[in-house]
Amino acid sequence: MAARNSKPPTPPPVATNNTAIYLGVSTEDQDLAGQERELRAYAASHQREVVSVYTEKASATGKVEREAYREVLEAARKPNRPWDHPLVWSLDRWSREERFFKAVLAIEDLEAKGVRFHSFKEPMNDSTEDGGPNMGRDILRAILPVIAAFESRRRAERVRVAMKELKEGFRTTRSGRPVGRPRRLTVEKVRRIRDLRAAGEAWSLVAQHMQLPIDTCRKAKRFPMGETGASPPPNPLEPASDPPQS
Repeated sequence: MAARNSKPPTPPPVATNNTAIYLGVSTEDQDLAGQERELRAYAASHQREVVSVYTEKASATGKVEREAYREVLEAARKPNRPWDHPLVWSLDRWSREERFFKAVLAIEDLEAKGVRFHSFKEPMNDSTEDGGPNMGRDILRAILPVIAAFESRRRAERVRVAMKELKEGFRTTRSGRPVGRPRRLTVEKVRRIRDLRAAGEAWSLVAQHMQLPIDTCRKAKRFPMGETGASPPPNPLEPASDPPQS
């Protein structure tokens, strides 16, 4: 039985030093000219000729079709493409993926077709000259998910501590309002609702007068408030009162 070859397939050789520049920004106010000057100078310093420039201004939300990005991918799939070296400003300008490993997968798809990817700001993400594995990129792909999970736990812990301190009165919100949605029913509104009901008003008229939903007005019947005859709910933080002396 023949042994299986565990080595990844060797990418096709690069035919030319021709370069395609991809320029992308997320708002109309951002200028592409500065990026293009820097990338052209970078390509020239590596003896590569810029033969194509792809530009687009697309939102980072991904809700806008990225025509130039799609054109680069389609050109890379063609065997007679005019360039073999796509050059981008940075990985986040090239890919809008939130996860690093997904952005790297797009690069590896290009490399499998004989394309050598280059990032001006992050040379550690560049394709190797021989098309072999990129050790630095593989290390980042292994470490970044661990860092992201650690940061997520830290944020969750900070939120829990902040919410506990808000509830206990040790800190206030920036607006000064209580945490959560504002209560529709207040003591004054409950008193008014009960007065209207005691006067014989229908729930629909009470809701219209109070400018509240009928279901919310109905909750006034169960609203605990000592001023209207009901006992307030017990406070678990206060000790129970002593029984009366006989």
